[in-house]
Amino acid sequence: MNKAIDKVRRGEIRKGGKGVWEQLKQSCWLWRKNPENLTEKENKRLDQIDQESLLTAKAYQMKLELQKIYLVKDAREAARRLRIWRWWVERTARKYSHSILNPMVTVAQTIKRNIKGVVAHWKSGLTNAYMEGLNSVFQATKRKARRYRSSVYLITMLYFIAGKLHLPAR
Repeated sequence: MNKAIDKVRRGEIRKGGKGVWEQLKQSCWLWRKNPENLTEKENKRLDQIDQESLLTAKAYQMKLELQKIYLVKDAREAARRLRIWRWWVERTARKYSHSILNPMVTVAQTIKRNIKGVVAHWKSGLTNAYMEGLNSVFQATKRKARRYRSSVYLITMLYFIAGKLHLPAR
């Protein structure tokens, strides 16, 4: 979602319009944070932005609505709200003749394609956060392993790091 919002912001800056650049310059991090995590300075900056006419603000609103859906406890209700959210995003994007909101439509279509997996989050309570974290550790190890002579050393390092193996002290 954050990447999609940033694409919308950059597209809106490119398309221009009266005062758009002035409002959106140096605002990238405002749209990435949740409202409760904004500093006082960031809140003031966000208040100065005309959120009624900017598509970036609409994209941000779409993000916040999607986050609210993840607070729902029931899988059936979540699936219903996701369908409504998708419909809203696609309908809003169609209202505008230009394609600035297309990144948000892409997110909506991704959710539509993977709806069974998304709704499975409510049924099982599981996410892929652990695997993403482990992948991050593996990628860092691979970067360090560039100086190793063979893949055997890389695999050994992955076992030490991911397996949390400790060598006995001598």
